Amino acid sequence: MGPTGSATKAQRDIAATDGNVIPSGSALWQTFTRDADSTFPRIMLQRRASGVNITGSTDSSGFHSHSFSGSVSGSSCSGTTSSSGSHSHSVNASGTITYSTPDYQPAGHGANFGELGFIECTKDRTYTRATFITGDSWTLLGITAMYVEVYLMNPTTGNLTLMSQTGDIKSLVSSTNTEYTVNLNTAVDAAKAEIFAVGTRQVTNATQTCNSLCQLSFWPLSAPVGFKPQALYAYTPGSSVPLPSVTYASLTFNNSFAPYYALS
Repeated sequence: MGPTGSATKAQRDIAATDGNVIPSGSALWQTFTRDADSTFPRIMLQRRASGVNITGSTDSSGFHSHSFSGSVSGSSCSGTTSSSGSHSHSVNASGTITYSTPDYQPAGHGANFGELGFIECTKDRTYTRATFITGDSWTLLGITAMYVEVYLMNPTTGNLTLMSQTGDIKSLVSSTNTEYTVNLNTAVDAAKAEIFAVGTRQVTNATQTCNSLCQLSFWPLSAPVGFKPQALYAYTPGSSVPLPSVTYASLTFNNSFAPYYALS
């Protein structure tokens, strides 16, 4: 085939979705949408447990144990120690742990912030769709409008430029705990290592609250000095429509969680 033919075949193999051993696309544990770049793998959205209080005392041999399953915060146990001064806990707390959805509720009542997550493009490609996941709360009074917006970050200044968006998708999003993938109005040509900010903007009036979105909480970490973005989540100033551009200085960052978004 010669060098040119071999290179062409290699390109076809890399682009193919089956029939070769070169990985292509994204795994299903990352997103239901195939071949997507996401803020984090969807499988990391684990239910949260909290609010456990267990009381016990030692048995006749001076030992009592408790057995926990799951990651539990805010738990406590009280019991008396044995004559040797030791007391260990290994408890099965089935039925006493309260589980909650890993979500958060953006500010409502007319705040109209753009809730952004940052994604690094993994390869030269074209994005035509965006994905987000609703949480466990869908408001009774509804919202006025909802948009998805995609920004490209300037690697030097950190400023954001709107590359694509959707129209109002409020009527399409009606279920809790559901992954939604929507078409963008304009295709986005992306290059490997470019950083995009993708997010949702829920428009509300003074009496309305936002619907919740799935998110991953983690220990707050500071990015290296000068690194942009300085966190995986930020919100933009309020607006009833997607903003054509956003300065880095106007972004409000939080380094303790990230909402789930994906581009494909």
